Amino acid sequence: MTLLLAFFRRYMVRFLPWYLVGALALVATNWLTVTIPLYLAEAIDALQAGSREVVLSRAGIIAAMGAGVIVVRTLSRVLFFTPGRMVEARVRHDLFAKLLRQQPAFLGLWPTGDLVSRASSDMTMLRLLAGYGALQVVNATAAMVLTITQMTRLSPELAGWVVVPVLVGFGITLAVVRYLFALVKRMQAQLASLSDHVLTSYQGVATIQSFVAEPGFQQRFRERNDAYLGTALKRAQLRAVVGPTLAVAVAVDVFLLLYVGGPMAVRGEISVGELVAFTTLVAYLASPLRATSFLLSILKQAQAAAVRIFEVMDPPPDRPDLPDPVPPPGRPPAIEVHGLDFAYPDAPEQPVLHQVELQVPAGGTLGVLGPTGSGKTTLLRCLARLYNPPPGTVLVDGVDVLDLDLDGWREQLSFVAQRAFLFSESLGDNVLLGQEDPARLARVLGLTALEADIDALPDGVDSPVGEAGIMLSGGQRQRVALARGLARPHVVLVLDDVLSAVDHATEHELIESLRGAGDRPTTVIVSHRVSALHHAERIVVMREGRVVDSGTHEELVARPGLYRDTWERQQDREEGA
Repeated sequence: MTLLLAFFRRYMVRFLPWYLVGALALVATNWLTVTIPLYLAEAIDALQAGSREVVLSRAGIIAAMGAGVIVVRTLSRVLFFTPGRMVEARVRHDLFAKLLRQQPAFLGLWPTGDLVSRASSDMTMLRLLAGYGALQVVNATAAMVLTITQMTRLSPELAGWVVVPVLVGFGITLAVVRYLFALVKRMQAQLASLSDHVLTSYQGVATIQSFVAEPGFQQRFRERNDAYLGTALKRAQLRAVVGPTLAVAVAVDVFLLLYVGGPMAVRGEISVGELVAFTTLVAYLASPLRATSFLLSILKQAQAAAVRIFEVMDPPPDRPDLPDPVPPPGRPPAIEVHGLDFAYPDAPEQPVLHQVELQVPAGGTLGVLGPTGSGKTTLLRCLARLYNPPPGTVLVDGVDVLDLDLDGWREQLSFVAQRAFLFSESLGDNVLLGQEDPARLARVLGLTALEADIDALPDGVDSPVGEAGIMLSGGQRQRVALARGLARPHVVLVLDDVLSAVDHATEHELIESLRGAGDRPTTVIVSHRVSALHHAERIVVMREGRVVDSGTHEELVARPGLYRDTWERQQDREEGA
């Protein structure tokens, strides 16, 4: 409940004027609704007395009040449901913005499908709470207070008989709803697991079909689906207990009304019209009672949803540079790495880097070569601060990279990852990320040798590339990602094996383009191909997370080692080709 109060203060308080006016409309709605039976009672009694004028007068009043109910009820819905939608939009915006600012280590704590579930089904529950739930809190309170007040005005004795079953039914409802929270939280976790399985299956459907693995994925889907179904049925069983309980309470009220109220009408203690009014009020009381049971269910589900949403929205980003970040350099900097040890947060007992030492002069190029799993990509992630290295191990112009303003550092640094991810947009939008700059687009497409490929596409740079760039070849995807990295202004360029899927002729063309692309940034390039590194002023060789050799291309080729062995094998393959 503390989280719901925090949610109310953070998002709903700003809409209090809406809720207050809506509450007044709801009070007016319920007052008109419970007052109509009183005029109905007067009309019935006047009908028995033969007073036609009174009957017509009361009928006119009832018609006018009915029209008023339509107006104020509609107004109350607008005043409550509109803030609910606006709160939902604001929470979605805050959640998305917060996730974009989190480090990859934080996002890796949850599967993608789970995050999607939190941003969809859980968000819906908070919208219901801010809209329908808030409305029902006011509506049920006003309805019960005004209804019982009118009953008491008609007959305190009969009102006392009627209230007892209602209180008993309400107490049973409260006792049952307490168990809903655990079930709802389990359901939401199971739905997240199911969503993640479906999402990853769709993304890898080509692999599933290639290996004829459909039965296995269907079986895993069936297991997750059956678990979700079982929990949903248990929740339905609890709700099935709540609904009839209140219905039975209302039925007992009708029986008591006839059993106790009938003789009272015969004795003249109340009139026939008042007995009819009592019957109408009892029928009206059933609606807010049923709404209350549903409201309690919404509160429990919203509480579980708030736990899941704030769990990913409340933690602050891992920003050791705050609150006094150092501005990053506005020119190509010198980069130094001293004694870098690093392990990923989810496996702290398995270090990936061990005492890494290297230097990159300002405006220079460092090449990194090593077998798969030697820690090359991890090294680049530490340089880009996708993961925070230990303090004092990575220096930029003599300043600890952890002290640099992270946003500013990433604005100055262009990182092209090993696996090129393309959005389901046009090729041009993937390069410029939605910006409009035809001249810059043409320049980087020329640098990355994409002009001929674009001429072959049906709509040129406006051609959609499909989900994750499926419409392009592997080499084209890598060159589009490289063009994206070159398009943005930068003083540091980090390339993680971005030429592995291109042929050697294209690779040579790209390397020459990068070397003659104007002002040279400080560059770190990782590759399995020696031909992509030989132009670098300095090359380091990594194995099992350690720097085992370093030097220029000529120095490394001149002495035995991994670099020379790799160069000789690749030379033999090229000559054979």
